[in-house]
Amino acid sequence: MTAVIEWRQWDDYYWSGPPGWTICRVWISGTYQFELWHSSEGAQRRIAARPSLSDAQALYLLQVPPAA
Repeated sequence: MTAVIEWRQWDDYYWSGPPGWTICRVWISGTYQFELWHSSEGAQRRIAARPSLSDAQALYLLQVPPAA
């Protein structure tokens, strides 16, 4: 079963997801990319960039263990 995660779009460049997770749309090498970020205890970490929002959201699912 695929998890349904709600991502709230704040503007054209920023989506917030589950606590500590964000996706930012950035211009890289002549095209938009969607970067997945995780923050914990004040430290932010860029996980990776993907070519689409749905790809970045799918990447999030690979980073988080499935709920029991």
